[in-house]
Amino acid sequence: MTAHRAHALAFSFLAAAPLSISVLTSPAALAQAGGLLDGFETRVETSADIVMVPGTTDAARNGPYGEIRLALSSGRVLESLNRIGFASELVLRRDSGRAGLAQTVGDCPPAVTGCASTGGAVPVGAFTGFAAAPGISGDNPAIALETAYVYWSGGYGEVRAGFGPGAAALESEAMPGAFWLMRADSTRSDPLGLNLASTANTLSGHAPKITVRSVRLAGFRVAASFTPDGDVCGASYCRPQRQPGLLAAASVRNIAELGASFDHRFASSGVRWTAGIGLAHGQAHGADGVFFNDPWAVSARIVRSQGGWKAGISTLASNDGVSGTGYRAHSASLSYETGDWLFSAEASSARASLADATSRTVMAGVSRYFSPGIILGLGITHTDADLADVSGGARTTLNTARTRVFMEAGLRF
Repeated sequence: MTAHRAHALAFSFLAAAPLSISVLTSPAALAQAGGLLDGFETRVETSADIVMVPGTTDAARNGPYGEIRLALSSGRVLESLNRIGFASELVLRRDSGRAGLAQTVGDCPPAVTGCASTGGAVPVGAFTGFAAAPGISGDNPAIALETAYVYWSGGYGEVRAGFGPGAAALESEAMPGAFWLMRADSTRSDPLGLNLASTANTLSGHAPKITVRSVRLAGFRVAASFTPDGDVCGASYCRPQRQPGLLAAASVRNIAELGASFDHRFASSGVRWTAGIGLAHGQAHGADGVFFNDPWAVSARIVRSQGGWKAGISTLASNDGVSGTGYRAHSASLSYETGDWLFSAEASSARASLADATSRTVMAGVSRYFSPGIILGLGITHTDADLADVSGGARTTLNTARTRVFMEAGLRF
């Protein structure tokens, strides 16, 4: 029953000729456009998820937290057997006060000895968006069109143009888990406000880009993408902007990405192996760009599946755009699916040396699918974090640990 958690139920229908009336002026043109639109198969997928966590948290915003996604895609096979189409996805999210991954991680003013300073201001990680300054939260819009691209695919591969994930993220299969919002790694909601781990290679976010992707041969596939400007704020990714005298942040431009993946099921054993690696490199621009290095990130993950079992490990490293600092994140997860039940256990760790912050998270839970598309789950999560702090005018380290039981519900249709 894995598919019901990965994909919403889809409805297909043929695109209608009235879609083109705003640009057509004659019956002949209408007939011609109607012929062009014939054969388009359209899919609509909708999902809604909510998570509730009782008790106090260190997050900037109280719950409940949730996400609604509306995806629309349409494609048509041409006489040449090539395929053209478009895909889009609208995301509405209420998070715990993060701006994507970006958030406040401690408080360490640049005037205090031992605290990072860039041009006299607190530096913001060019990859993570982390900063040891209060108030870095909730800057991203609650609703955003995160995916909106046209594509052409043929015998050798596919070309995309528009909003969407970059090549490094495209070639990474999701890690095993029983939940959509709550994860130890790359979590979509962080009710505790302490989890800093993400092994998703998201340097370019969902900003507009050109992506080229090969077909899969002997289990292997490669992809490349180019993003002119990564400073596009969405519901999932949003870097904090510079604030003169307070925050120093670089604009990330000209992001080039490479991704490669392997996917093969061995018939003799029934074991499926998937693996992906990604490399992203951008250029630091803007008024504070002179204080930053060009940011880069490299990631890798591998997942083994057999029967109802799935196990995966993932890692990411980045320079976070500042010389002498870096960001490292690692995770492992295990899941078991039997009938309508899905059990999982996850762990992650992260260190952001620019903000001198670390976190360690473990999580376990179970979810169950109910027809016609309801998912209910119960889990427990624990995060232990070390964050920079100031006491008596001197830099210190504040350790905070939180354990919470949570409930997550989802709807797929």
